[in-house]
Amino acid sequence: MIGRVLRPADGKAYATILDHSGAVFRHCMPEDRVDWTLDPDQRATAQEHQKRLGSGQHRGGLLECSACGALRLGGKPCPACGLLPKRPAEFIASANGELGLVEHGRARRTVYEQQEKVRWHSMLAGVAAERGYKFGWVAHKYREKFGHWPPSNSVAPMPASPEVLSWVRSRNIAFAKRRTVA
Repeated sequence: MIGRVLRPADGKAYATILDHSGAVFRHCMPEDRVDWTLDPDQRATAQEHQKRLGSGQHRGGLLECSACGALRLGGKPCPACGLLPKRPAEFIASANGELGLVEHGRARRTVYEQQEKVRWHSMLAGVAAERGYKFGWVAHKYREKFGHWPPSNSVAPMPASPEVLSWVRSRNIAFAKRRTVA
């Protein structure tokens, strides 16, 4: 059906092909050379399309341009607007930190009152007692959370809140990941 619109004619400068069914993904691009056959046991093939499929590219190597919506070949610039999107980085660097409030484009660090720090210290002691962790674990986790050592080592253990348990779990996961990388 594309042959009619591609046929040269006086006064026709270009042709617009609207593929509502996605036929180019299944068959081939209009400009691909097709090896036609009259043998009923064989199908017509387009070598370029077969190569694109063989390379394992998504949908025969054909993609929609994110800028203008035109069809382009994967890894090549868009023929309509020239855009060649950059591939996202394989590894996104991240750093451990606390979630915080952002106001006017700047992050506000969470400020803990002394009473909240004492409560966390008691809940960390409760986790250590429950799990049989060594004495220094509480002080090190307190320092990891608040950036300084606890004011005292003697604190009454109390059951941990879901927030504290979640934070301890996240620190254990981070520790395990650091050990596997090193």
